[in-house]
Amino acid sequence: MTGQATVARARIEQIQPLALEYRREGAASATAVEPPMPSGALFWVARCAEGKDMGYAAGTLRPEGLVLGPVYVLPTYRRSGVGLQLLHEIERWASTARIPLVEVAVSVDNEAGVRFLERAGYRSRRVLMARDAHDEATGR
Repeated sequence: MTGQATVARARIEQIQPLALEYRREGAASATAVEPPMPSGALFWVARCAEGKDMGYAAGTLRPEGLVLGPVYVLPTYRRSGVGLQLLHEIERWASTARIPLVEVAVSVDNEAGVRFLERAGYRSRRVLMARDAHDEATGR
C-alpha cells in the first residue's frame, strides 16, 4: 500500500479515532504506551488522497523543545513512509517556529519504533525511568 500522505496540524477531535486505535493496539500487545492525547499537546494528522486517516502525532512544547509522543501509524500504512512524512513535516514546522530540539518518546518495549526512529536519524540522549503508583503503594 502506498504511503503518500498529506500531513497537517489537527484539532484533538480530528485525531480521536486514531488515538483510540493506538490505545487498543497498546492494550492488545500489553506494551507500555504514551498517553494517546497528552494534555496541552499539538496534533498532526496524515491523510491519504482519498481523505482517510493514516496516522497521527502529538507533541508537547517544553522549554528545551518539542517532545513528540505518540507517533502512530495505522498498521495498514506502516513501512510505507507515512511515519517519516509525519516526522519530516513536524520537523519543518519546528524549524519555522524556531524550536531548537525535537525529541520523540518511545516505549523501551517498542523495538520496531526504536529502529524506525534510529533510521530517521534520532538517537538516545537520555533515559526516562518510571514506576507505577501501585508499585509504590505495595512496596514492590
